[in-house]
Amino acid sequence: MSIETRPLHPHVGVELPSFDLGAERTEAERAELRTLWLEHGLLLIHDPGVTQESQIEFSRAFGELEAHPLGDTIRSSDHEELMVLDNRDESQAYVSFYDGRPLAGRLFWHSDLIYTGAPNQGAVLRAVEIPEEDGLTGFVDQAKAYDLLPESTKTRIKGLEVVYRWDVDMTANRYVDQRGYEPGPKAPKKSSDMNFPDFPDCAYPVVLVHPESGREILNVSPMFLHRIVGLEDGESDALLRELVDHVTRPELAYYHQWKPDDVILWDNWRFMHSATGTAPGVKRIIHRTTILGGAQLGRTL
Repeated sequence: MSIETRPLHPHVGVELPSFDLGAERTEAERAELRTLWLEHGLLLIHDPGVTQESQIEFSRAFGELEAHPLGDTIRSSDHEELMVLDNRDESQAYVSFYDGRPLAGRLFWHSDLIYTGAPNQGAVLRAVEIPEEDGLTGFVDQAKAYDLLPESTKTRIKGLEVVYRWDVDMTANRYVDQRGYEPGPKAPKKSSDMNFPDFPDCAYPVVLVHPESGREILNVSPMFLHRIVGLEDGESDALLRELVDHVTRPELAYYHQWKPDDVILWDNWRFMHSATGTAPGVKRIIHRTTILGGAQLGRTL
């Protein structure tokens, strides 16, 4: 088997055209898929025949699946491995304002579970019902972002650690782009507002080496970003803002305009993502499966 690929974006991932997601595969074919994933970090598939069951089975080709720790209230009634993301559900897609426009389910740039020491390795999203406008998902390859750093910056950040702090209050997240942002009346201020647990601070290498591919990754994800270990506050803040400005450069970002039955798999150890949100009440349903990490990338403080 040789899987056909074509570039998706100059800095982000590949598409697998004419790929039958539900086909039975040998171990060699599953290994080829995983190799492609580790090489490119993000795979896009469009398969009109995809089902909940075929999404789950496809996801298992990349590792053991886990129940997302924040998904207890949005688990599928039929499959515990499946999260159902619905923008009409105010418990998971609260409304806030961006330049005066109300949007549900908008998320700033982040890496899943980066506020823990062992984030999941990846995730699969499948578009079930998609609105005519809005509802895009953005992706940035932080390995490519590292490659594009000046050599002087690579030398400067080598050996440093970055701290991530769990906080659902977006106004407390200093490194997200809050221009034009106003929290809505139901925007959470603390974990209990969303029935979420609390997490202790975690520290990671700023230059994270991928445990499987060996790629060097600029591990600077704006949501939950807190400080650099061992630097004075002013120096830490200046360095983090410089790195955030670099990793969020518009030319590095790919925003996917979903079509029904699109499937995207991404490497969460290497990519950060965001969501543009939708107008309140607009129906947008995405099914998600989460691939277990199995590696301790950070340390608890």
